[in-house]
Amino acid sequence: NAVHYLKKRSEYKNRILENKLDQLREEYERKEVHLQEIIEKAGFDGKFVEEITKKMEEAIEAKNSILRNLKYSLAHAQKAYNDAIRVYEAKLIEFGIPAEELGLELLETNTSVMPAGLVAAQTCYFNYLSKRRNYQCECQLLKKK
Repeated sequence: NAVHYLKKRSEYKNRILENKLDQLREEYERKEVHLQEIIEKAGFDGKFVEEITKKMEEAIEAKNSILRNLKYSLAHAQKAYNDAIRVYEAKLIEFGIPAEELGLELLETNTSVMPAGLVAAQTCYFNYLSKRRNYQCECQLLKKK
């Protein structure tokens, strides 16, 4: 039974993740103890350590925020690139030119293939791919308003 197989597989993956999480917790606790020993040997004040810890956490969070923004920008650029290629290929086909002549390949991405309006505000991806001339997309409906 496929459901039973998937259930067993997900339980197995969960056990693996739980074991990995336990290992990471143990490693964290060891490093925490080691850090406390270093702080005690160095004779640092508790308030001083708290300030340094707070500054480090803020710096890490700022860098994580930058990473999230960069990942979003990368996905956005990949999506725009892929959308542009799809539009160009559809136009080439519309003019009777084989799409392979363009020679561009889509980038692997986690984004959808749905249009995001990144190519041009006046362009409707659905119209290019749709051979039905009576089809009205959101772009045309917005223009009429």
